[in-house]
Amino acid sequence: MSAISLTNIPSSTTPSTPETFWQKYVEKRQPELKKLDEALKSGDLTAAKQDYNDLVALGNNVLHKDNPFLRRDRALDFDAIGGALQNGDLAGAQKAVGALESTFQQKQVPPADKLPSPTSATAVSSGGINVVA
Repeated sequence: MSAISLTNIPSSTTPSTPETFWQKYVEKRQPELKKLDEALKSGDLTAAKQDYNDLVALGNNVLHKDNPFLRRDRALDFDAIGGALQNGDLAGAQKAVGALESTFQQKQVPPADKLPSPTSATAVSSGGINVVA
């Protein structure tokens, strides 16, 4: 399983609405989450740690924070994954991923005032991936 480089994410060249910006960001985050989930399901702690770090980098690059989620419940679940991975607790990380996945039952876009400004944040290129809030 190879990690995707997050250092070459192009800056947006055209202004976009918060919804478009958010949709593009989620399209980038979705495959990274899937990689993390697959690594945990296969029991590959090393790959899971790398995938978690890739998501942290995505949050830093796009949202300018260490967590790739704006919703509090998701951010807490993501932090729990990181804590479990740091402690080498594969079962705990798997449980935290399950909790995170359960939050996706209610799809919602964060309010526009909670989204980073498309002009001040790095936009992500879309790749035809299904959007999950």
